[in-house]
Amino acid sequence: MSNSPSGSTHSSGRDNPSGYLTSTNTNRRNSRESPMAFYEVPQSIANIPTKIISDAKQSLRDMPTTRPYTPRNDSRYTTLSKLNHEPNLFSASSIDYDSESRPSSSRPIETKRRNSKGISDIAAPVAIPPPRLSKLNHQTSQEQTRSSDSTVSNQTRSGDTTVSSQTKPPLPANHQRSSTISSASSNTSSTTSKSSHRNSITTTKDESSDENLIWKNEISPLIEKLITAYKTNDYQQFDQISNVLYNVLLKHNLFGKKNNKKRGEFLKTLFGFIESDNSLVKFHVARLSLAFQVSSTNNLRNIIRVIEKLSSNKDNDHFFLQTNIIDLLFETMSRIDDIQQNLESIAYFCTTLKNLTVNNELICLISEKKPFELLKIILKNLRQLKDQAEHRDRLRDCLVPLTDALRNLAENDLNRSEFLNDELIDHLTFILKYFTDKSHGDLMTNVARIFSKLTQHTDCCLKLVQCSSCYRSFLKILVKHESNQALVVRVCFILGNMMAKSEDARLTFMKDSHALKTLTKLLHSYIQLDSLVLKPENLDNDDSTSHDVDIVDDSNLNQFRSIENVINKVIRVLSNLAISQENGLIIIRSDDCIDLLFKILKAPNQHSEELLVHVLMALNNLSYYDDPQSYIIRNAETLAQLLVKYIRNEDKMDCVVEAFRVLGNLSRAKRIRDILMKCKVDRLAIHHCRSENIELLYAVIGVLINLTVDEDKRECLKNSDGIDSLACKALWNYCDNNYEKTDNQSLWFTKEQLNILFALFDESLHESNLESTDDKELDELNKQLWNEEYYPVASRLYQRLVDENKYFQSNEKTNNHA
Repeated sequence: MSNSPSGSTHSSGRDNPSGYLTSTNTNRRNSRESPMAFYEVPQSIANIPTKIISDAKQSLRDMPTTRPYTPRNDSRYTTLSKLNHEPNLFSASSIDYDSESRPSSSRPIETKRRNSKGISDIAAPVAIPPPRLSKLNHQTSQEQTRSSDSTVSNQTRSGDTTVSSQTKPPLPANHQRSSTISSASSNTSSTTSKSSHRNSITTTKDESSDENLIWKNEISPLIEKLITAYKTNDYQQFDQISNVLYNVLLKHNLFGKKNNKKRGEFLKTLFGFIESDNSLVKFHVARLSLAFQVSSTNNLRNIIRVIEKLSSNKDNDHFFLQTNIIDLLFETMSRIDDIQQNLESIAYFCTTLKNLTVNNELICLISEKKPFELLKIILKNLRQLKDQAEHRDRLRDCLVPLTDALRNLAENDLNRSEFLNDELIDHLTFILKYFTDKSHGDLMTNVARIFSKLTQHTDCCLKLVQCSSCYRSFLKILVKHESNQALVVRVCFILGNMMAKSEDARLTFMKDSHALKTLTKLLHSYIQLDSLVLKPENLDNDDSTSHDVDIVDDSNLNQFRSIENVINKVIRVLSNLAISQENGLIIIRSDDCIDLLFKILKAPNQHSEELLVHVLMALNNLSYYDDPQSYIIRNAETLAQLLVKYIRNEDKMDCVVEAFRVLGNLSRAKRIRDILMKCKVDRLAIHHCRSENIELLYAVIGVLINLTVDEDKRECLKNSDGIDSLACKALWNYCDNNYEKTDNQSLWFTKEQLNILFALFDESLHESNLESTDDKELDELNKQLWNEEYYPVASRLYQRLVDENKYFQSNEKTNNHA
């Protein structure tokens, strides 16, 4: 007997183990009263409906299932190649540097405090001129002023426009991510703040003095060398010079000074390198440009497009892992105020994030940078475009990679708390609400993958439960996308999790008049589809039906698994809905729905054992409700005959266990008990009582308890050597009224059986004899079961055996003396 400590004490000793009075005050049932089985609720118990609901919640179970198997999508792409839009939607536009006379969107603003600005029209695309290189001339301040408005030099690259890309370009020399970003952030922020208050006279003065000397003596020579290295394809030299340039600019706080004319000339030169095929060149162009806080629509779009292209190749991941470019990118995106003007840049950024988050190291790095505040602001601003039809495609093109990235970030458990934020959950459910067309399948699937991951955790699941709009959205998806198996299986998995963990979710979902109809139609469609699929051989030996992707080279098997996976998830939703009594009574009265479950049971050879087990588990929950309008009750004889076939098949022991559980509910009716006796279920049950499978033993004894209610069925238990296997509740029913038998045989027990029973009771009724385990939680559970389940029944039965054994012994003595 498993041990469990007790908070209460009980009297010990054979004569009075329960503490009851043992003389004439002993409460023994009158022999003329009708027998009452242990499963029956006494008439004296008040508030019976509440008792039933309470019992239902304790006895009905969530159906165990696995999350739909989804390997991480490691594919990387660029926005243009993936989305394949019309040219006027996402185009490269001009790659010339646009002069930025004032920092229109470069103000460093705290992410949490920034309000969204008004939305203006998007500028028309600009034709793409040939890439240019410009030399930074050494000029006086007056010459600089005159030349600032002039066009860049017409010098074009001829033979050096195409360079060979390196398989894995070297890392930037002498640069560390952690130190640079911290200093860059503080310096650019302070410099920008100061420059915003500086008047034009002061600026001109500065440029003609110390700053101009720095550009002339330190920076310009480096730029000349950089151009030479690029023209000669000396990328090692290009890398070294770029790093030196970055450090010099950082050292002199020149990144944030937008009004310096030399800055503009340098950026023009950098933009001339954009079309290079070399990843190292692209990286340095992007990094320096971001550090300079480029802000015009074209400049921003071109630079982030460069970064997106870098992220599309896993060989470039070391740039993002070991430098500060991600920090610079996030800072740049946080400064964007005009979402409509910068939709293309946002799309490129989202695709970059998606590409990077297929790498586990980068997931951890990005997670450390707390990107969720930025992502929530982007989502919030994108939502403002939902009613503008002309932007709907662009909006989707931002949301698809962004939700893909969020799904990858959700794989890191450290980010789970971020998804508990109401705002983020609201943004995701918004997507499900407004993007339900068939063309939005990939977007809905991404959101469903996020929720299927998160709802495995109770805290996230209960957060989603509180979002009232999600129920209608999930139903709409199931209706509109019935044939999309990957989407349907995930939505049903999410619903199953919600229904398992929340009574509010069960009741709210079923308030929709289309809920049960939708689930029934879905179940019917996939059962029909399943009947058309060529079944693989040895279904019973396959344990991978939880997977919904191709994992073997057998198209028929994969299709079969995918279809059965959907059926499993739909049945789980129904089963978990039935945990609520209100829902259970509605479902069992739906003939079309329950008949589909019967249909699956009638063809066991056409389905996997996993599916059959799930059907039986659902019927166990549904058959709990003893309602005359129930399809199960009205067809109980048919179901019982089906279940008898399942309990005889010991090759599928999981099915045997669940079938006995359903029979435990059905056998409350006498007509079902009669059928079970004719089918010799009692003998099979007694046989299984010797099993070491605790779940099977518990289910079997439940059936025997009900069988022993009928007096005419007790003889067979004795003749089949069933007495030695019966548990306390079954023994109570078995010995009911037996002390009045004419043969005067003491309770139909032999002396040997009585001795065994008394010995067992002597040991198990003493709390001090309970065994301890190393698991404190298990000990507490055992303690509760011992106090609430075992001791009250066992002590009463023990007392009854003692009293009635004395009664027979007294009668025997009287008869002998007579």
